[in-house]
Amino acid sequence: MKHFILFLAAVFTILFIVHINKNQSFLIREQKPIVKIFTYASFSSKWGPGPVLQEMFEKVCNCQIEFLEGSDSGILLQRLKIEGEKLGADLVIGLDQYDLQKAVVESNWRSLDFSTLEIDPQVKSALKNEFFVPYDWGVLTFIEKIINANQPLSAMTLDQLLQTEYFHKIAMQDPRTSSVGLQFVMWILKTKGEEEGFKYISQIMKQAHSFSPSWSTSYGLFKSGQADLVFSYTTSPLYNLLEEKNSNLRAIEMVEPNPVQVEFVGIPTSCRQCDLAENFLNLMLSIEGQKIIMQKNYMLPVLKKAAEGTPFEKVPVPFRLMEIQFPSVSEVDRILKQWSDLRRESSL
Repeated sequence: MKHFILFLAAVFTILFIVHINKNQSFLIREQKPIVKIFTYASFSSKWGPGPVLQEMFEKVCNCQIEFLEGSDSGILLQRLKIEGEKLGADLVIGLDQYDLQKAVVESNWRSLDFSTLEIDPQVKSALKNEFFVPYDWGVLTFIEKIINANQPLSAMTLDQLLQTEYFHKIAMQDPRTSSVGLQFVMWILKTKGEEEGFKYISQIMKQAHSFSPSWSTSYGLFKSGQADLVFSYTTSPLYNLLEEKNSNLRAIEMVEPNPVQVEFVGIPTSCRQCDLAENFLNLMLSIEGQKIIMQKNYMLPVLKKAAEGTPFEKVPVPFRLMEIQFPSVSEVDRILKQWSDLRRESSL
């Protein structure tokens, strides 16, 4: 009996020591600084570049990455305004050129030095301030399914989208919540002028299958066959080919100059892990980081060398691209209000 009691005492002692060690290990893990990154859902999803960059960074930073999501950059900006300082946003990934003025008005940002970056000349004009640095870019157009592989592919004009064959057949995005949707509206107004542009928008609203709150929702409608066209990126067919082993999509060549979307990253002055945030940003802007973003986000890299020797090097970039714009907050608000009024009238 005495030996049995001693045995039990030894077992309990070992279990107690193991328990203490586990708790200490847990506390050590918990003491690692947490870098909180605000970004859109497709960046931080399991198929996006976020988790791969996170794994690489956590191996060397002695820290933890926590992603805080918005479904699209428009919603991301709203969440940043409401919760950013409270939640301790250290890094914001995914604002495009139409978000920047609003971001500067609503939040304060750290200055960044990216003068040594060899930015692709096609997007160098996007370097408009010291607070945000571009990390990828894309050209937008309409995507369609190829019905007849032998059919000659010709360029299309915006006015051709108003033909009866596209009635309720175009998957589009709501510009109030989707950066891609806002890109379309600004494209039309820049191409046709404001008066004629809003007339055109009123007409194409009748062609829309729907105005989704995000690009991913509209693209899903297109992929499921509910729409014949979707406003998307010229890299979408490449995704279809590499990820789904299917070559049945094509990016429609437009007669009008195509719009360009540039995505930016910035560090709020309210950051708590500011140095770590800047190190993560540097990873994104390294050749290795650019390749990950390119291959997972299916956007073009801002460091042109990252695309060399990859399928992205052959993604057709239209000869004419629309000039990258940086409208004021009041201008964007005014345009969105007019779009909302037209949308309301079209649904009556």
